[in-house]
Order: sequence, then C-alpha cells, then structure tokens
Amino acid sequence: MSDRSPKQVTSRKQLVSFLASIFFWSVIINYPWEMLQMPLYNAMPFSDWRSWVICFRASLGDGVIISLIWGFGLVFFRDLHWYRRKSFFPVFLLLISGALIAVLIEIHAIDTGRWSYSGLMPILPPFGVGLSPFIQLLILPRLAMELAYRFMLSGRVPQSGVKRSAA
Repeated sequence: MSDRSPKQVTSRKQLVSFLASIFFWSVIINYPWEMLQMPLYNAMPFSDWRSWVICFRASLGDGVIISLIWGFGLVFFRDLHWYRRKSFFPVFLLLISGALIAVLIEIHAIDTGRWSYSGLMPILPPFGVGLSPFIQLLILPRLAMELAYRFMLSGRVPQSGVKRSAA
C-alpha cells in the first residue's frame, strides 16, 4: 500500500463496500425525512404518488451528497472512519460542509423555481433558506456514516485491516 492511500483502507473492495453502505444508509434515513417535510414545500401533497417519487429522488441525491462529504473527509484526513474522531476538525468538516451544501442547493432551487416553500417552512434568516433541509444536512450525514460503520462491525462489510478466519 502506498503512502498516499488512506490509513485504514486495506483494499479497493473495502473502500467500495463502505462507500456503498454509506450511500445505502443515507438514502434509507433521508427518505423518511424528505417525506416528513413534504408539507413544508408547495405542490407536494402526501396523497400524490409523484410526491413520493420526488422524495425518493431527493433521497438518492442526499445519498450522493453524503457520500461526497465522506469522500472529502477520507482524502483530507486519510482515514476511513474520520467522522468518528472526537476532535474539532472532523466535526467542523461535517457541519460546515453540510451547512454550505444545504444553503447552496436551497438558494439555487428557490432562485431557479425548482421548488418553493409553503408557509409552514421555518426560514433561516441569514440565508433565506428553509430550516428543515439545513438541519437535515447537519444531522443525517454523521448518522448515515455511523450506521455504515455499525453495519461493517456486524460483519456484513469487511473491517479495515481485519482478516476473518474461516470458523
């Protein structure tokens, strides 16, 4: 393994498996969040199946965003599980990247008419964006990464640097 590879990554298979797990858990936990915030957006009736599809597509996008946040941290910290560190910079990276991405996506979507908020959406004053999608990308990335980690520990995804015996 070269010096340039992340510390805990022992194989491409492990990296891809863990990334797939992060994406999977991101979609799983973001879909209910998207569904619950439907009343906060205009033209998103719960009774219309198209709203459900829109929420599913949004949760796929959330999965990509969270995977990219994890990948950025992987490159920056050179550690597969950088988000578990109990120090300032990993926490800062998670929070600032989630906040920045949420604000940029919401500003772009509102400005281009992709979606609009209903009167029920609390607005984050400095940016004029919805509070719910902002909080979503502050909380759920860490949760998705932790779920992927715990799934890995359960033995369904190879652990970094651990060879399993055939017992």
